[in-house]
Amino acid sequence: MGTTVGLAPGLSRKLKKVLECRTDSPDLVASLNTLSIFYNENTPQSRRNLRSTIEDRSLHLNHEFLQASHTAQQALDRVEEEVNALAECCDKYIAKALSSCSASTGDIISTTERLKEELEITSQRQDVVSSFLRDYQLSNQEINALRDEDLNDNFFKALSHVQQIHANCKVLLRTHHQRAGLELMDMMAVYQEGAYERLCRWVQAECRKLGDNDNPEVDELLKTAIRWLKERPALFKYCAEDTMHCLEDLLAPSHAEDLVECQDLLRFMLMIH
Repeated sequence: MGTTVGLAPGLSRKLKKVLECRTDSPDLVASLNTLSIFYNENTPQSRRNLRSTIEDRSLHLNHEFLQASHTAQQALDRVEEEVNALAECCDKYIAKALSSCSASTGDIISTTERLKEELEITSQRQDVVSSFLRDYQLSNQEINALRDEDLNDNFFKALSHVQQIHANCKVLLRTHHQRAGLELMDMMAVYQEGAYERLCRWVQAECRKLGDNDNPEVDELLKTAIRWLKERPALFKYCAEDTMHCLEDLLAPSHAEDLVECQDLLRFMLMIH
């Protein structure tokens, strides 16, 4: 096999970034137009002073902004003074009203105690609802992880929560909430089957990528996906067949020289089968 001399990683990344830069982007065109206003001479001295010139320009623009906003700031200060005066007037009125209602203080205290009790009951109910939602419902973030986000650790955390909710529903079936338990189990089954089908497609795609890669490496995310997929033997079988095709391609004579670099992938595929 031939030897290819490549660029240093840092230089390669910088070169790639420059090559990928679009010279016709609106932001770049606007920046160049703004720069042409105060950058008149393209001399070595001008290029050396470009950074300080841009900083001076930025300071000048900030100063102009502060001057332009001075009138608005003054108006806000006047509004603040009027609000403070209004608040002071309200405080005086409230104090006067409270002093004139001393006869009804007992009723106010009684009402306050009643509201406190109701608030405590409401808080307890809220805790019960929050606990139920945590034990029997998926959050919007978890649903998004199962359906829309790129497959990552959040996907497996959400799938684990689905299985936990499914187990919790079995407890409901032993109570008088059987109907709710069945409905929740059906809902979790839909999420679970959809997640496993998506997981199967993702594993198949990743295995094909490994087969096409000259130097394949099996990351932990794919290994985790395979372990989860074993929970569904039928789907796991499909993925295993795909990996076998990849393995057959790697064992073909045309790929014999790449086998040394593919030992990790070979061990992974043989582990699956």
